[in-house]
Amino acid sequence: MSKSLNKGIFIAKVAQEIGEPTIPADLLRDLRRADLFIQLAVLAGSAALGPDPGDDPCQTGVFLGTTTGPLDTNFAFLDSLFDNGESQASPTLFSHSVHNAAAGYLARLLNLRGPAQTITTPGWPFLAALAEAKTALELMPLKRALVLAVEEESPVLVEAAARESAMAAASSPRRGAVAWLLTTEVDSGYRLPRLTAILVEENHSAAEFYLRRQEEAFQPDFTLDPAAKVPAGLAPALALTQAVEEARPGESPLSWTVTGPCGRAAIRIER
Repeated sequence: MSKSLNKGIFIAKVAQEIGEPTIPADLLRDLRRADLFIQLAVLAGSAALGPDPGDDPCQTGVFLGTTTGPLDTNFAFLDSLFDNGESQASPTLFSHSVHNAAAGYLARLLNLRGPAQTITTPGWPFLAALAEAKTALELMPLKRALVLAVEEESPVLVEAAARESAMAAASSPRRGAVAWLLTTEVDSGYRLPRLTAILVEENHSAAEFYLRRQEEAFQPDFTLDPAAKVPAGLAPALALTQAVEEARPGESPLSWTVTGPCGRAAIRIER
């Protein structure tokens, strides 16, 4: 089917990966040394990109948002450094502790040669990544952007949050990822959701907010299946992803705002 260039940015596909990742056989070798954070990013990104990598890999970028990045791998590397000394510290753990490692894996394995950017912010990193991707598609010679949110709870933060809220710590850390494929090209026979506006204004806030995230206010509010067991920082991204999955052409636009001690954010999607 012929394609026509449309002014605007469209959501071509969304995907999610929640819980313990199951790696397909064709990726086992490539991900044999990757940590869970990287595995989640690659699996969600692969599902959103689909089998068609596009005509020109240089015209697809990767934009990843996360609250703390691969914090568990950071702690593991520091443990190896303290226990074994600088000469015996794990180079694999060190390379994977870099926050942009997951975006690098995605770019290499999916042959994406556009910009690869990781945004680490404790507020709303997925919305921040979407905003960066939207700007890049508007101003750069890009046709597509793979936008992800990846979160893996560190046991250290789980314990700290439990102490702060006087609640029992979770039995195991929660983890997950979502991915959206944005495009400036659409098949003429299809009507895709269109990302028309996004705003992210963040400021510094007390650490307690980022541990509990109880002061956030969403309009309209959303609910997630408790069985999903997703990290608190991933919940807004997952809720948005599910709303896009359930969208029907011609429905009223999705206008969604969030406010909290760290600022405010808003997104509008026409369906």
